[in-house]
Amino acid sequence: MMRWFGIVLVCLAGSQLVFSQSDPLADFGPAPELHDSVWLNTDQALSLESLRGQVVLLHMWTFGCINCIRTLPHVHEWYDTYGDDGLMVIGNHYPEFAYEQDLNNLKDALVRLDVPYPVLQDNQRETWSAYNNRYWPTIYLIDKAGHIRYRHIGEGRYDETQAFIEQLLAEDYTPDEMAETAEPLVSLHATVDVLNVRTGPGTDHDAIGSIARDETYAVLDERNGWYQIRYQGQAGYVSGEYVALS
Repeated sequence: MMRWFGIVLVCLAGSQLVFSQSDPLADFGPAPELHDSVWLNTDQALSLESLRGQVVLLHMWTFGCINCIRTLPHVHEWYDTYGDDGLMVIGNHYPEFAYEQDLNNLKDALVRLDVPYPVLQDNQRETWSAYNNRYWPTIYLIDKAGHIRYRHIGEGRYDETQAFIEQLLAEDYTPDEMAETAEPLVSLHATVDVLNVRTGPGTDHDAIGSIARDETYAVLDERNGWYQIRYQGQAGYVSGEYVALS
């Protein structure tokens, strides 16, 4: 995993690792459910299923990351500005260092950094891995139907993110449409150490990367024994021969 520093962001701004899309918002499929049972700033554990009908901003961060700290005032502002309009902000705290794993240290950090919204302590990287997340900080926007519509890695693009929040809040879903998009999420994980991800369903298509054993991805489609997944901001295919579904 990496933390994003300003100079790195500038150097990689044109690479496929920086995921951002222009209007209209894309639909990247159902968002994986939140995991773990340690929650702060809330009386009960939250789930995306229970938040259907609201827009969710999921912030992947850790309190020892300076880039994460710089994003917090903006996330706090969105929480204050749009909370009454249907925006739920959730911080997913996945630590890099041992001192960040300590619950008391996290509690102190939430007070010191003025974080008022619910935070999930993800020491076992369950939610982090479910989203195949690799960088601090990362922001996901999840629409009222529970689908990922936007992801941004690193600092910056605050005006863009805010505009997309407003656009998602303005979207309207009927109960029937909400039910149609709330189908159970099917995911897969590799059963080999390294599994190629290709541009199409077959070995005659170019490899665009690989996934490691037990990495979990949402299944978007199936074609002739190949499964389509969302891989680093683009569609990719993996052979069904080397994966297990869940």
